[in-house]
Amino acid sequence: MKRNVICIFSLVLWCLLGCTVLSEKIEEQMTVSNVEVELEETYLEGGVVQMTLPGDCLISDENGLHLYRMEKGEGWDTGNRLREIEPEMYWYGEKQNMIIYSSGYAGDRFVRYVSRPVAEGELAQICFPRAGGEDCYLVVNPGDVDTSLEIWETASVTEEQEGMLLVTLNGKQPFLESQARSELGFARDSRVYSLGDIRNFFGSFPLLAGIAAVFLGTVLLWGYSLVLVKDLRKNRWRLLAHGVTGIVLFGVFTKLVERIQLPSSLLPSKNILNMEYYAEEFGVVFRELEKFSADAAQETLRAFSVNAALAGGVFLGGTALILVVIFLEKRGVERVETGSSSKKEGKPL
Repeated sequence: MKRNVICIFSLVLWCLLGCTVLSEKIEEQMTVSNVEVELEETYLEGGVVQMTLPGDCLISDENGLHLYRMEKGEGWDTGNRLREIEPEMYWYGEKQNMIIYSSGYAGDRFVRYVSRPVAEGELAQICFPRAGGEDCYLVVNPGDVDTSLEIWETASVTEEQEGMLLVTLNGKQPFLESQARSELGFARDSRVYSLGDIRNFFGSFPLLAGIAAVFLGTVLLWGYSLVLVKDLRKNRWRLLAHGVTGIVLFGVFTKLVERIQLPSSLLPSKNILNMEYYAEEFGVVFRELEKFSADAAQETLRAFSVNAALAGGVFLGGTALILVVIFLEKRGVERVETGSSSKKEGKPL
């Protein structure tokens, strides 16, 4: 009984360490990247001074428009946190595309662009998007596009469908949807997707499958160890080998987790495992991309198929490898035991 408890405890310890590695990675991935802007003094007629912010500081979601600033967290909420400003503290002039703030000082900083949907209290970090090479944006419901903006000197519409555009340009990294929407002059309720980010997201499928395979393989190995531990004296070297293998598998698990870099623009708010969000977002992406014949759209669709197939192969292959190792080990031991038994029977009394 004690031996079983020790074996189970070692598996629980492996899982706890694995969860710690995963939780740190999830926190890193779910940290919101944002661009800040300073509160400015605007002088009106009669010498009146107003504190203003650009209109694109307002972040829209299903609950309306929100204005955030980044503050130091307290207690359990350590790190930089997003704090929503009360609506009565500001007024938005849609015609001027300007926010008039009721108090504060010039230089006070507010969030202007964010990398994904956000909520009160989420971890955030300042980023500085820079040119990241050619990219293609899928734009849904762009509205009346202001092509007089400076960015359209280098950006171009690759293909157009009803209510949708494919725009090729020298994109910025990290990609911030709200920044792309503002700089390209799309409507506030439009959706902008970076096809480069989408392909990178699909490219993480094999790594995620590898993590799942390592975890399942570890469980299978420990399950077999529970059988072997019943005869500890006979199987001590095999159990030692299983322990070393478990440590090696944990190292592989850690390396795979470290390599995962999911694009923030495609992650949900608060819960990285919100499958309903992914189904809705990628349902829109697939449905709209299938209407385009441009190479960028077709390449993105192929990237999903290729990486999904690779992920399936990695998961099945990794799991099968552990099962084959267990089977060969079992057969090898049985042969050794059979040979030893035969030799003993052949010896003269």
